[in-house]
Amino acid sequence: MSISFNAGRPAGDIVASWWEGLQQDNGGRAQLRRCKSPEEVMLEPAFHRLLNRMRGLLESEDSLSAEESYRRLAAVAGLLSHVKTRNDKSLAARMAESQGSRPRFSSLRFRRLMKESFDDLYPAMIRVIRQLDKTASLSDLANSVFYWGDKVRKDWALAYFPNVVE
Repeated sequence: MSISFNAGRPAGDIVASWWEGLQQDNGGRAQLRRCKSPEEVMLEPAFHRLLNRMRGLLESEDSLSAEESYRRLAAVAGLLSHVKTRNDKSLAARMAESQGSRPRFSSLRFRRLMKESFDDLYPAMIRVIRQLDKTASLSDLANSVFYWGDKVRKDWALAYFPNVVE
């Protein structure tokens, strides 16, 4: 079974509720924002509040080991701590948006991001969130990071390139 972080789905509702609570927990949010990797996120109490709510769903995830599921959820939690405002638009489409006469992300920068392995994705995604004014779709961010791989890269390319004007 595959976990979906979309609104109206159990994992999506849990993550959205956790994120809303995190907006009121300045200390927990700050601790998560200081983390430099998913492994550091796993040491924070705010992450464990999310993990405890998600554990049953993660254990039913058959495409990843439990350890890898926890690590990927930690990456999601850490990255969501950098998001201040929700948006419904996909990250890739937002990267293609015009900022003056150029897109927010050049196609060269976008292609570099697409080459990142999951192990190197965390710091790159922090920079993406910052460049998008700390605004993101919670579900798109969570789904994309949790399942980072060839399918997500293809989906992002299909959302980015048709919308970019360079």
